[in-house]
Amino acid sequence: MKCFYSFDTVEIADSTAVTIGMFDGLHIGHLKVLEGCVSVSKSKSLKTCVITFSNHPADHFTGKRNELLMPMQEKIQAFEGLAIDYLVILPFNSYLVEMPATHFIQDLIIQKLKAKSVVLGYDNHFGKNREGSISYIQTNYASELEAVSIDVAKVDDIIVSSSQIKKYLSEGQVSKAKEMLGHPYAISGTVVHGNQNGRKIGFPTANMSLNADNKFIPQLGVYLVQVEVESGSYYGLTNMGYRPTLNKDEGIHIETHILGFDGDIYGQPISLKFIEKIRSEKRFDSFDELKNQIAADLAWAKLFLAQIHIAS
Repeated sequence: MKCFYSFDTVEIADSTAVTIGMFDGLHIGHLKVLEGCVSVSKSKSLKTCVITFSNHPADHFTGKRNELLMPMQEKIQAFEGLAIDYLVILPFNSYLVEMPATHFIQDLIIQKLKAKSVVLGYDNHFGKNREGSISYIQTNYASELEAVSIDVAKVDDIIVSSSQIKKYLSEGQVSKAKEMLGHPYAISGTVVHGNQNGRKIGFPTANMSLNADNKFIPQLGVYLVQVEVESGSYYGLTNMGYRPTLNKDEGIHIETHILGFDGDIYGQPISLKFIEKIRSEKRFDSFDELKNQIAADLAWAKLFLAQIHIAS
């Protein structure tokens, strides 16, 4: 897959099938669009080209930096596994917002990207005043450009969207988020040194520093997670919160007790896949109370995992 970070740098010799979108999270609705684009490209012997954005469109309109389900580096890595030939990453800015749809199609899609087909989600719009759409292409460019619309994806009659997934995550409903994503929601980072309080009470933890500061964080609390480290895959208990028992205002901490593991992984990459929320964060009056609660959380997690294995 070849990446371009502006239309000025695009050099494509092959005819393409193009799709456009933020694709935050690459959920099952996004995959439906991308698979449709790949299918069209294969049937017509075209290369597959994706246009996406380096910042969330809402950033431009609100002036605030939105948290993402999948920051750019994660998204690039995900695209690399999807048979995409070209990825064009653009800043979503005033230039793009004010560009008339006809210029976007004629100058960029057709001339720059050499598109013969455009594959879009059912509600995808582009260009100034959101004028561009499947019907716009079909009406104005039918002789030059095939336009393919991909139907909506739903789970339990709810439309799959990044905003709905964020809603589920913000409520701690990580299993519902998984249904829409098609995989567990995950965060990744590097293991850093903590204050060793977990080890002092018999539950050593790996403290995580996130790879991206605009990564969307689920509702704070304690979760059962799948832990990926260099030595393998494990289950664990992750606490995300402000550590109220310690009475310290140090921001959000992400600490994971990895089941059956006690190796030295400082400085190593770590990934957490959220399986189920166990409880909300709470303040304990003593380390003994905290230790007892962690033991109870661990017992719950082991029972939950046993039930999963029986069901499978």
